[in-house]
Amino acid sequence: MITLLSFSPAFSLPSASPFCVKAMLLLMWSRQDWRVKFLSDPRKMPHGRLPVLKTEHGLIADSHRIEDFLTQKGADFYPTLSEKEHASARAFIRMGEDWLRQAMVHDRWITPQNWPIVRDAFFADIPKPMRGFITSMIRSKTRRGLIAHGVGQLNESDRLNTLEPDLRASVAQLKGQTYLFGDRPCGADAAVAPVLAMIANMPKPTLLSERVRGDDRVMAYINAMTETQFQNPALQNILANSQ
Repeated sequence: MITLLSFSPAFSLPSASPFCVKAMLLLMWSRQDWRVKFLSDPRKMPHGRLPVLKTEHGLIADSHRIEDFLTQKGADFYPTLSEKEHASARAFIRMGEDWLRQAMVHDRWITPQNWPIVRDAFFADIPKPMRGFITSMIRSKTRRGLIAHGVGQLNESDRLNTLEPDLRASVAQLKGQTYLFGDRPCGADAAVAPVLAMIANMPKPTLLSERVRGDDRVMAYINAMTETQFQNPALQNILANSQ
């Protein structure tokens, strides 16, 4: 049996990481026999990140490589898409996993109203006397990465203005359908929906979270993915039996 090494659930989602949620959905859709093991410290993992898939042939790091592995096993995450639609799906994946995700990370880790909540949720296993010191170093590293990316160089208003075309593109794509490319979710939904859901589920409001929560079409999409996928009984059973 293959094992997904993942961050634990947080803020009403199956994992604190959108990439881990993506991997969970892909595994569920692939109909592989799998289980999940939650980790809090990924430093010993390849690239120092999660998710990682533990297989009989070794470790597979990164959600994209996990998707490739499952595809080689026979899974098809875009069964109803034309070649052109598949190309568009790739673009939506990149959009969701780049600026939208980085902005979500910024709102979690850097905004002062959210950071204490996120810190205590993500690092509860670190004793309180040490938690502040250790997490401040991790936060500083995250801040440097966000600045290097570019999203961390903008103030909150400018960030939202930069992301507005991406949000409008998502709204336009969802017009007249439940998921990004029709009436059943595909690989693009596995990547984009967790990011949007994590923005909407931000512990304390930000301009970005309020923008997402105020959009009926985006929220209908998040709610559909939550009801049919994030809260899917098969997935919830695997999470309940985690190691």
